[in-house]
Amino acid sequence: MRERRFSNWANWIVRAYPRSFRDAVGADFAEALADRMRLRRRAGASSARVLLLALLDTARNAPGAWGRAAADSIASRRVAGPPLHHGERTMIDRLGQDLRYAVRTWSRRPAIALVAFATLAIGIGANTALFSIVNAVLLRPLPYAHAERLVTVWARTPGNPQTLVSYPEFEAFRRDSTSFDAIAVWLGNSVNLTGVSEPQRLMGAFASGSFFDVLGLTAERGRLFTDQDSEPGSVQPVVVISHDFWQTRFSGDAAAVGSTLTINGIPLTVVGVMAPPFDMRTVPADGWFVNYDVYIPVGHFPVPGVAGQRTGQAGLLRAGPTLLSVGRLKAGASIATAQAGLDVISRRLEAADPVAQKGRGTSLVSVQETVVAGSRTPLLLLLASVGAVLLIACVNVSNLLLARAVDRQKEIALRAALGASRFAVTRQLLVEVALLAGVSAVAGLVVGRWSLQALAWLRPPSVPIPDRIPLDLAVLLFTMGTAMAVAVLCGVLPAVRASRLDLSRALQAGFHRASSGGGRTRDVLVVVEVALSVVLLAMSGLLGESLLAAQRVPLGFEPDNVLTLQFRLPTTKYRTPEQIARFFKTAIEQVRSAPGVTSAALVRRVPLSGNWGDTPFTIEGAPGAAGTEPQAGENLISPGYFHTLRIPLVKGRDFGDRDDLAAPGVVIVNQTFARVVWPNDDPVGKRLKVPGSPNWLTVIGVVGDVKHRSPGDLPRPQLYLPHYQVPLIFSSLVARTQLPPMNVANDVRKAIWSVDKDQPVWTVRPFDELVSSSRGQTRFLASLLAMFAGVALLLAAVGIYGVMSYAVAQRTREIGIRLALGASGSRVRRDVVARGLGLTATAVALGLIAAVGLGRAAQTVLFEVKPGDPLALGGAAAVLALVSLAACYIPARRASRVDPVIALTEE
Repeated sequence: MRERRFSNWANWIVRAYPRSFRDAVGADFAEALADRMRLRRRAGASSARVLLLALLDTARNAPGAWGRAAADSIASRRVAGPPLHHGERTMIDRLGQDLRYAVRTWSRRPAIALVAFATLAIGIGANTALFSIVNAVLLRPLPYAHAERLVTVWARTPGNPQTLVSYPEFEAFRRDSTSFDAIAVWLGNSVNLTGVSEPQRLMGAFASGSFFDVLGLTAERGRLFTDQDSEPGSVQPVVVISHDFWQTRFSGDAAAVGSTLTINGIPLTVVGVMAPPFDMRTVPADGWFVNYDVYIPVGHFPVPGVAGQRTGQAGLLRAGPTLLSVGRLKAGASIATAQAGLDVISRRLEAADPVAQKGRGTSLVSVQETVVAGSRTPLLLLLASVGAVLLIACVNVSNLLLARAVDRQKEIALRAALGASRFAVTRQLLVEVALLAGVSAVAGLVVGRWSLQALAWLRPPSVPIPDRIPLDLAVLLFTMGTAMAVAVLCGVLPAVRASRLDLSRALQAGFHRASSGGGRTRDVLVVVEVALSVVLLAMSGLLGESLLAAQRVPLGFEPDNVLTLQFRLPTTKYRTPEQIARFFKTAIEQVRSAPGVTSAALVRRVPLSGNWGDTPFTIEGAPGAAGTEPQAGENLISPGYFHTLRIPLVKGRDFGDRDDLAAPGVVIVNQTFARVVWPNDDPVGKRLKVPGSPNWLTVIGVVGDVKHRSPGDLPRPQLYLPHYQVPLIFSSLVARTQLPPMNVANDVRKAIWSVDKDQPVWTVRPFDELVSSSRGQTRFLASLLAMFAGVALLLAAVGIYGVMSYAVAQRTREIGIRLALGASGSRVRRDVVARGLGLTATAVALGLIAAVGLGRAAQTVLFEVKPGDPLALGGAAAVLALVSLAACYIPARRASRVDPVIALTEE
């Protein structure tokens, strides 16, 4: 038996030589080689050593031309793989040889190479794109000097942990704090540019002079204004313009410095052009400190005084928080140290003014955290999802390579027989996978770059994705690391499996397919990828249900055929509450008479626009201490607002034109306010008071609840004050139209300009766009997760199909024997399908458990859907079951049609 085995080995080795050599001396060479094997075996050598030494002895010692040809053939490495003796060859030489052989190997199997390449390129490209966004939004430092030391300074009250600071608080912080290099205040505000062909709305930043120092901003031309220029008592009529505004308005002309711009009716001298510290396209559109056209000293803030806003019939000022504040910590100072210092200052301010400063403190948050806090959960969820897709792709490619390793058993056995060590075999296989991963990574960069454009187009306003995301060094390093991880995930397991080859069995197997084991490994890999697919499908289902729930939830108003716009009056032209109220009344009358407009009204804060505000209130006869008052949402509206948006009036009456500055103070509350404050009483006729109102306000009506902040907003108490009793310079307008809203937009503009030709209007858009934008983040997440889940589902189907097809191919002889012995085709189909569905059932169970855990971690992005929602989880399980059934049935059907005669006689 052993003698015959040596002859078989010898015949196999001869087949590896060129045909010319085999025809000339092949039979003699095989006989001599078998004899040498027998001699070496009798001397006690191992099987592999027997083969190697016998081959060398035969080639070197045998006489004649065939012996020299054999030696030359061995020396020239006609047998695939590394040389038998490395000698003085360096590792670089060996890797170079392995790389060349890897190129030849993949070129011989282009179909497998193309499938693996495309799978990995898509996975790496998607990860590159998502990481680029995460890097730009979450990881990359803000483009300011000493960005890591920038902190946002918030005021803190018992009802609001993060609110704005008052100017007196800022002055105290700047004067007494020892932890800051500099501290500044600013507030973005739209401003009116007049004195031009058509009034324009600009974005202005009203800032203290230290604002530029804190952020490390410099002047490209001229100078920046200072704290002395911006102090409320000595404010100078100066303005600094941005680089972009300088280019668009002045065409980059140096004469811009020294020119005059009329902003909010005030002539301001341009003293400088701010140098762009960064590419504005790489900063989110709603990021802090950016995208302002003009920078104006804070003393010009368009209210009577820096520290308040006009709020009542008597022109009272509401003292309190009005400005955003930012500071740059000293080198070595921590946020905790600075916080402790500001706490001491806050207690000192409270002792000096117990009424105004009751319960007020401070809160410091890094600017980086302030900017990205709302985006972290959705972006990390997407990055984890696309990482799962890449992992599924790696599992598929790993399974493909495991199957390919079986087909290469003869090659690997021959190389081992010729002296290749297990390390050399493993290294060669890893080089092949590394080559595949490297090429896929290059293609992935291209795919990722293209994907960024699509992702930027899909982005909602609530996710601050920049317009242009550079593929910087961090992204390139991430892609390289991903490629290395892919090479390890895809290559290590197949390489280790292949290097454990049983040489004797492989060489004895003849032309029959040798079993390499690894079936259990492939099963585990399939379970992993199916489980990950279940997670993605379940999360996609949860977000889809959230989106549907948000669309079904009643908003409390009807946004269809409603036009919205905004305007702000200059205080230099409209100085008194009477002038402001007169303009708004006349403007509303003109808008209502415009063609296509059926009704119109003013509103301070349009629902779902991102603009909202709360106010404390006091109920007549209810006990309460200062600083502990309950809070409610506050809005200012004109008569006709509820009719225009079709908000139901539940009880009482609406505001009228007579509810003006000369009339007693009145207020309308929503149903939630009435239910919470007066659960057992009729709210109409009750009285309450808000800050800035010297008299009690009488409740004259109750209206339905409105989703003001977001469609997922829980019902909250809401107060509506009459616009004509609280005439502020900023307002929005809502107009219901008979035609599509944008068709009447020009007529509405002309109606307002007929009252004041210098009054710009902006943010002119249909109301339903606001509603759609408010659901943008959920839609963005649901769309991308659905896409990732679809890719994962396809890969899982391919993986199941591949494993079952391979299992059928491995068991062809067994299936042939069973069929020959009388087994039915349906029985064979059931066995194959049952094995595949068993793997799927295990994977689905694990995936559902993981999906519930991930859903709990991402609860903040879900709306009215629980992480364990049976519809989403059951749907994911059902889809995977159907896909698995289809993927298993095709190989099962092929197995049931095996011809027993062909299967039993197959070489």
